[in-house]
Amino acid sequence: MDDRNDQKNILIPATYRLLIVTLLSSIIYTVLFNIYSTPFTIHAFQPGIIFFLHFTLLIYLYKNPIRRVHRVINAYGAVILFTTVPNTLYFTISAWQGDWRFVDTFPPFSGMIILTTTLMMLMLPEKYNKLAVITWILNAFPVLLFLLTHQEELQTPRGYDLLFLFGPASLLILLIVPYQRGINSHMNKIVFDLQHSQQAAERDFLTDVYNRRGLEGWLNNVNPSTKACVLLMDIDHFKAVNDRFGHSIGDRVLIEFASRLRTVYQGKYGLARWGGEEFLIVILNPKANKTKVLAELFRSAINRLPYKDVGKVTASIGVSSINEIKHFSTMVEEADKAVYFGKDNGRDQVALYRDTLEKPQNNVD
Repeated sequence: MDDRNDQKNILIPATYRLLIVTLLSSIIYTVLFNIYSTPFTIHAFQPGIIFFLHFTLLIYLYKNPIRRVHRVINAYGAVILFTTVPNTLYFTISAWQGDWRFVDTFPPFSGMIILTTTLMMLMLPEKYNKLAVITWILNAFPVLLFLLTHQEELQTPRGYDLLFLFGPASLLILLIVPYQRGINSHMNKIVFDLQHSQQAAERDFLTDVYNRRGLEGWLNNVNPSTKACVLLMDIDHFKAVNDRFGHSIGDRVLIEFASRLRTVYQGKYGLARWGGEEFLIVILNPKANKTKVLAELFRSAINRLPYKDVGKVTASIGVSSINEIKHFSTMVEEADKAVYFGKDNGRDQVALYRDTLEKPQNNVD
């Protein structure tokens, strides 16, 4: 899966969920801190600041998720890091200096730290684990170190509560890291297998161009009102090639034929093996007076140089009228009629659909 699809299907939804959960948690903490107030003024508005920052990130992401998702994740980690770590260090260092009892003053936001850190590790790609682990260590280590070196505060209900909260959570996070790596490895394999299966289902196994199903998928990604024309190519006397040289040589001809078609046009187009020795090209936004010239370029690429083992190979090319892509089936019918017109008139040539309309008039004349 390419980076853009990976972002669209996995990273962006995970980031939205992470921001929304953090916003809801911030609201809960804002309410609780205002109901159960502390002597520290910062606690009255810190959760609100966190809410505002994450809400801003959510709006920023919403306006252009594909381009902004990585910036938002980095900013999210920075917000968590710089709103929790200074708070933790402030209370632990001041308690170490004897300014207050740690267990009496440390704010009850441990759950918020655990929640955001765990969510980052579970929901975001593995490369963001380091940021989550650093955030956790800088919050948990000072608390655990202080409690383990101050037994009188450890042996209090709040001390035991913090010890059993940060201690097992630290072990949990240490376990999550390798577990998530295993999950990511397994998921990457699944995604690769699915992608490979999808490509196999959409491409011709011999020539590696689209098959009919693959071309249909390609067409579905094109605006239905886009102008296009269809070039249908049928290799002349291909059955004779198989009969004379064998099917393995015939397969090589098909492979080289498809390879030559790829080198002709630099604009937007779709190329498919339409069946047997037939290949179909959809040209997007062609110039009205250039379709035959373009088809002649393809014909020249096909027959200019001899093919290995069989020599010269030619093809009859039918060109449809220009129409909107939503009328693709009509264009295919037109190109098909033009191909048969070309074969009836000597093969190895380009025939436009309008040529088939003029034929009855020529017969009358």
